[in-house]
Amino acid sequence: MKSPLYHINRSLALKLCLGILLFVMLVFILSLGFLFNRSREMVKQEAIAHTELTLDNTAQRAKSYLDEVEIATDNIEWLVMANLRPDSLLNYSRRVVEQNPSVNGCSITMEPNFFPDYGREFSVYSLRDYETIESVYEEPYNYYEKVWYRTPREKNEACWVDPYNDSNEGSLSSPVMIASYCLPLKDQNGYCIGVIATDISIQLLSNAISIEKPYPHAYCIMLGEDGRFFVHPDRLKLLKESIFSSVDAQKHPDIITLGHEMTSGKKGHMNVNVEGEDCIVFYEPLEGTPWSIAIVCPESDISRSYNRLLYILLPVLLIGLLLMFFVCWKIIKHFIRPLDQLAQQSRYITDGHYDKILPPSDRTDVVGHLQNSFITMQQSINEHINNIQQVNEEMEKRNSELMTANQLIEEADQRKVSFIHDVSLQIRTPLNIIAGFMQVLRETFSVLSAEEIASFTETMKQNTTTIMRMSNMIFDVSRMEGNQRIDLSKEVNVISVVKEAIATFEEKATEEAVTLSLITELPEDYTVHSNLLYLRRILRELLLNAKKFSSDKKVNFYVETVDTKLRFIVEDKGQGISEADREQIFTPFVKLDSFSEGLGLGLGLALHNARLLGGSLTLDPTYTEGARFILEIPNA
Repeated sequence: MKSPLYHINRSLALKLCLGILLFVMLVFILSLGFLFNRSREMVKQEAIAHTELTLDNTAQRAKSYLDEVEIATDNIEWLVMANLRPDSLLNYSRRVVEQNPSVNGCSITMEPNFFPDYGREFSVYSLRDYETIESVYEEPYNYYEKVWYRTPREKNEACWVDPYNDSNEGSLSSPVMIASYCLPLKDQNGYCIGVIATDISIQLLSNAISIEKPYPHAYCIMLGEDGRFFVHPDRLKLLKESIFSSVDAQKHPDIITLGHEMTSGKKGHMNVNVEGEDCIVFYEPLEGTPWSIAIVCPESDISRSYNRLLYILLPVLLIGLLLMFFVCWKIIKHFIRPLDQLAQQSRYITDGHYDKILPPSDRTDVVGHLQNSFITMQQSINEHINNIQQVNEEMEKRNSELMTANQLIEEADQRKVSFIHDVSLQIRTPLNIIAGFMQVLRETFSVLSAEEIASFTETMKQNTTTIMRMSNMIFDVSRMEGNQRIDLSKEVNVISVVKEAIATFEEKATEEAVTLSLITELPEDYTVHSNLLYLRRILRELLLNAKKFSSDKKVNFYVETVDTKLRFIVEDKGQGISEADREQIFTPFVKLDSFSEGLGLGLGLALHNARLLGGSLTLDPTYTEGARFILEIPNA
């Protein structure tokens, strides 16, 4: 039996196939090695960017809770200083907890003998217990050495103190672990006369930090100023261990280095071995606090998709090489023939005349067969060239379509930029009004009359309502793309909803008074099966829109039944809507008048909500004295 080497030496086709295969394998190995190395680096960089973004979002989410506590405490300070009476302090403490859902408790504690009638110690404390709030004058105890009192007094400035267990000798103790924002109260001479300590639950912070994970096995941690764990998946380590005490410094210098980086307020990421598993830890400080948060991502999670791709590609590559060897061997075996005779017959092809078919050969030998095979190949090449030309024409057409789509995208981006600009302008005005009146109330509260205070608060309430309305609209439009469904099984009193919408219409302030005429024959107890919230939103938006654009200061509101439909008609006498603009008024982010009030979301949301109710919202094109909107919902 002859060896394989003998057959290889005897066969030119096998030699060429093996040579080609070895060269292709070398090129494949080098190319794929480079590509896989680059892919691995790109996957890692993408994972780093994704996790850093997640960490930034997590930090912002946690900071929003802390900001709520800080703002609530700072806003109540001037009231406390203006009304240093025991009963007032108790009320202010309770107000902070009532008005801020993130606040767990609030204490106002004074210096020794500040209120002699109450003894040496005086402290009021309000504590949230699920749905109830309890406020008490605390029993005397030595709170002057407590960290939440001693720290801001020594620093002489507001600060956050590390979480602690609120077990004390006072009347109330928080059942959960808390962190406190502590604000020293200072008299006119700058001396500390007491401390406001507002508490936030560590569990609330932990939930806010841990709600978003970039990878299935990733988790979040939070360290205090001394490296103690405030948030950790292992609850046994909370407050009892620090990042420095939880490991052997000799065996895990990387974790010790990570601890120093985090406690020194730095931001970045490190490769760390955590409990025998290689991980990348992304960390950054929590602004305004001495604390730092981090996301721990196992490298196995990051490279999982890359490794899975590698396991698939290696067998595919091996099979491809085998197929390539087989095909090459077949082709070379068929075409390795006297090439000088073939070159003489295939001169037209070498000159580039692919469309000029070679004359067929009547010869029955090998050369004749090869020539006829080349004729077939030439025809195929000509056909492919024609196909390539068609593909080029199709590509030009696609490019034109892509340019059109790109223009649409640019227009959409421009609308979004305009929308963001409108949002900032629309929110800035009521915020400035609220801030201005807050400043007036803070500086002149004691000299203002009850009527002036009521006027100020009513104005602030109206502007707050405006901001809430815009926020709700932005939230609602963000859900329009989803497969949203609502409950339509509840009975809704039609006249009651109409009256609520009219009340909103009358509350909305305008430069000139606008009257509303309600025309309906429906009884007071008329009901339909629908959704109260969404019907109320549609009617409110239609009435406010009519009030804004009515030029004769009069709006008509019709409510009637037509066959199986309940119809609402809102019409005004204004400039109306041109025929060219009618298709755009229900498109979100589109404003026909860029200088008018609003975000360009109202009518789009109203149409979306009408469809959720199983109805329709249309603009009557036959009405020419202004604008008439018709809402129809099932009368069931």
